[in-house]
Amino acid sequence: MKIDNKEKKVLFLDMDGTTLDDKKQMSDETVNALKKASEAGHEIVVATGRTCVSAEYLRTHFGLDRLGCRYMIVYNGAGIMDCETKEMLYAKRLTMKQVHALIDVARREHIYLHTYTEDKVLTEREDENLAVYLSRTNMEALIVPDMKKVLEEPPYKMLAINIRNPEKMYEFKEKLTACVEGKADIYFSSREYLEIVPQGVNKGAALQMFCRKKGVPLEHAIAVGDENNDISMLKAAGIGCAVANAQEDVKAAADYVTENDNNHSAVAEVVGRFVLSSDLH
Repeated sequence: MKIDNKEKKVLFLDMDGTTLDDKKQMSDETVNALKKASEAGHEIVVATGRTCVSAEYLRTHFGLDRLGCRYMIVYNGAGIMDCETKEMLYAKRLTMKQVHALIDVARREHIYLHTYTEDKVLTEREDENLAVYLSRTNMEALIVPDMKKVLEEPPYKMLAINIRNPEKMYEFKEKLTACVEGKADIYFSSREYLEIVPQGVNKGAALQMFCRKKGVPLEHAIAVGDENNDISMLKAAGIGCAVANAQEDVKAAADYVTENDNNHSAVAEVVGRFVLSSDLH
């Protein structure tokens, strides 16, 4: 039996480390829980730092498209995509001036940095950082001598990675922050990933924008995440849930911390407790 539209809830799902387990799989329990939520009339929205192409792979590979998941928050909130029309409901990009400055700093500091074309990772370095990223995202790379000459339009975001020595990224973050002079936001989405996005871009702002556009009360928004880039989303939602394996800062920002971690269907727990229940609290 479907719920009345006034009782409809929207579940915003971070994917890596939250909905997906450590092997990048989604449990049958989670799939079944999301199916029940969809059949009851609730909505599922992917909210990820991934690109449109990578997020769309997850949406279709795990059958979220068949569960009515039409919209995705991508690039950590720099875009909101309607997967049926392939249109961006919202998009904000870095400037070319910022991008060129960021590339210069990364070259000088010998830090791996990439951005994106429409369907590929764009980088100047082929190393283990790229290899790990491609294995995690099912994307292909375009390796070029000079990213500045290849980029035809400003990208949604850039990503710096240091798999071997992630602690070095904290010092690098300070140099990037000085480089963009407060006109872009820089934050970690994992220990190894340093995200560079347009100023004011985050998952929380995108969640609020989606709810305004679709007429969804924020108290009907439920968000689930595990990393620092999810904190804004958890705070913006009516109910913000951190999975048991989440960073401590994320747990502190959440309204609820799951008993189960991402390897034991934490999202299914959230669906049962807050989406399929008769009230929000």
